[in-house]
Amino acid sequence: MDGGRIMQLLTDAKSHADVGDMLLASQLYAKATEIDPNNAAAWYGLGVVQTARGFPDDSRMAFEKANMIDPEHAPTAANLAVLLENIDPVRSYELATMAVIKLGSIHQLSKIIESRNESIDESDVVTLTDNEKNGEAPLLESREINDDLYESKEVPIIESRIIEDGQDILLESRPVETIDDVINNAKEMLAANRANEALATIRSRLEKDGSMNYELWSLCATTLYMIGHNNEALEAIEYAIAIGDDRAKTHFNHSQILKDLGKIEQSLQSISNALISDPEHVNSLISMGDIKIEKNETDEAISFWERAYRISSDDELMIRIQKAKDTISKDDEFESDEELLLESIDDKISIARSLTEDGDYVNSVKAWKRLLELNRDSPEIWNGMADSLSAAGHIDRALQCRQKANSLNMEEKNTIISEPEEELDLIAAGKEAQEIIENTDNSPEIDANISIEWYNKGINLLAEERGSEALSSFEKAIGGAPKEELELRVKAQAGRGHALYQMGKYGDSIRSYHTAISMDPEGVSGKLLYNMGSSYASLELFQDAVKCFMQAIDRGLDENDRALCKKQLSRCKILAKEQARRTGR
Repeated sequence: MDGGRIMQLLTDAKSHADVGDMLLASQLYAKATEIDPNNAAAWYGLGVVQTARGFPDDSRMAFEKANMIDPEHAPTAANLAVLLENIDPVRSYELATMAVIKLGSIHQLSKIIESRNESIDESDVVTLTDNEKNGEAPLLESREINDDLYESKEVPIIESRIIEDGQDILLESRPVETIDDVINNAKEMLAANRANEALATIRSRLEKDGSMNYELWSLCATTLYMIGHNNEALEAIEYAIAIGDDRAKTHFNHSQILKDLGKIEQSLQSISNALISDPEHVNSLISMGDIKIEKNETDEAISFWERAYRISSDDELMIRIQKAKDTISKDDEFESDEELLLESIDDKISIARSLTEDGDYVNSVKAWKRLLELNRDSPEIWNGMADSLSAAGHIDRALQCRQKANSLNMEEKNTIISEPEEELDLIAAGKEAQEIIENTDNSPEIDANISIEWYNKGINLLAEERGSEALSSFEKAIGGAPKEELELRVKAQAGRGHALYQMGKYGDSIRSYHTAISMDPEGVSGKLLYNMGSSYASLELFQDAVKCFMQAIDRGLDENDRALCKKQLSRCKILAKEQARRTGR
């Protein structure tokens, strides 16, 4: 049994569940159960995710499997008790009783137990009444008395006390502290910098009746974060989200913890989740603006900050907005000077070469193309184009460019070719370059198997959440796919969109999805449209997201994915209406 692989699958599944990607989480948990059908944790995780997706039958089946493997696991018993309440009340009662003994009092389980007890009591009353109607006395259960247990049959004398007139006797009592009381008291302790006391108070209830209270778990995460236990804080807040905490402030706090741990892409996803939950959450708007500034996307940063300012009227925020606008103005002032500085061919070659070295092959090829338009008889430019194409995986086209560069080198050494022939050759070379650039996916000489390998590698990298590497693999698959391999090219474009989404580049992901759709409009899958809708939702373009989800529903989704799509559609419709109301559209 590959224990390491199972552990990785469970870890990845939990990570996807924590960020709300329940579809992929369910697939990973299901994969774990296929590899190891006796893994209770995998079945339990699948049950939790299927409950979140709204599939109670699948959830119940998963919890039954987990309970069969590990009958003593109290959380499994608790979930199964709730699911069986209206199907098998007797078994639900038994499971609830066992869970309460181990987990402490939980409101929903207590209701199941009380309901069953009331049902039994009512049954006893009916039987007694029937006996009385028949004139019979009810029979009491007989018990054998063991005299050894009673050393004395005398009633003990209670010590007498004199009660003074006019005084009431008050028994010392301790008021019952509700979970809300615990939360409020903990917040006061945090405000007074008593984080350790707050944590002790919170943990005492998490071990009892607060184990399924997401607000308590979220506050626990905040407390742990304040005392520097970031990893434990991350686990606590992710559990709060897993059991239903969809508040914007929780997603925002999640993003801050992830950012401190260096998980930047996941942090960005959490900020997006916060704004989906509450598009007017000020801290999330400001944080998203900060992220955009770091990416040199100043216009978008200003847009987020201005939305936050309209809600908060924060003077410091206005200063940041003004500074960002001043930066844009200065950039505009020097734009013409920059163009003059970059007009030199050597500078343009240097920039194109830097793009190649940085791995930005798409822009690199474009830069070399512009250079060829300026100078078609430069061996250096043709060799630069060859380097870029070779790095991107287009070996045959790189070879063509290299041959052209060698030919021009020979012409420089041996001025044998006549002028008319040279002109014709340059025209042909220009056409060749144009064909290389504009039809980078049209070469029938390239083996499609190479592109398929790159595509499969991209899919595997996506599953490992290595979005940047996956993007590179999909682009190589696109560049090397023969023209007739339409399905492969469409899938690779869609994969490119998935990678960009995973990297938080939602606008670019939408463009990639549109490219895939334009290549084969009739073959568009429901999953591609669903994913494009998710990208639109992340950009808060809810109306566009609604259109995508509506079209996705009737395009081959299975029952589970269709239900998830309907759920997202409903949510985005609500958000679109709210957005229209706020903007007056």
